[in-house]
Amino acid sequence: MTIEEAIYDIIEIKDAFGDDSDLDEMFLLQKLNSYRALLINAQYQLTAHIDYTWLQRHPQFIWEKVTAADDPHVTNSSITLGKYKLPKIVSLPEDLGLYQVMGSGAIRLYSKDDLAVMLMRAEIQEERHPRHGYYSKVGDVIYSFPYEMYGQAILIAENPMDVPMIENNVQRSLTFADEYPADPAIIQQCILQILTKDLKISDEAVSDIINDSQEQLKIMKDVAKQNAGSGG
Repeated sequence: MTIEEAIYDIIEIKDAFGDDSDLDEMFLLQKLNSYRALLINAQYQLTAHIDYTWLQRHPQFIWEKVTAADDPHVTNSSITLGKYKLPKIVSLPEDLGLYQVMGSGAIRLYSKDDLAVMLMRAEIQEERHPRHGYYSKVGDVIYSFPYEMYGQAILIAENPMDVPMIENNVQRSLTFADEYPADPAIIQQCILQILTKDLKISDEAVSDIINDSQEQLKIMKDVAKQNAGSGG
């Protein structure tokens, strides 16, 4: 399901309600992102499960090489860490919105660690498997040990548009025509929240319009099918 399909349904239902005022697509995207983050958090709290549709792979990036002279978080002059600022991550317990940090080509996998503990490991040169490393997240910044030039990450971003993608070996920004990183149920709930809370259309009116507009809708037609199947 794409961003433009979700926005199309919102505008189609609003117009069917008799409101022909223009809606800014970036405003709708912002609302989609906001409700998506809330619903992902709520679903995780219930199930302790991360749905793969929420995830995005951040393509290869370059770690900034930092020492104590460059960054106050590095407290020992003999230590060199990698540093990278991520897009804002959806808040989940134990920072699970940052699902995985990897090295170039996913050869090295990094485990989450407390920054102080990671610094201690680096200082004593703790023995470890050559394909294993550590990372620590401080705000939107991640630090990594051992340092290597390139990294990748799998994450749940607050704004999916902040995460570039690779297509035909070329890095590009997301567009409204790309798949939106959420499962169908969450996308439908996001649309319903926007219609009822932000556009102030009653639940009953939204339900009636969805039932009457099945041929025109892209995503919300499935809601009527689910209601019919459940006897609702």
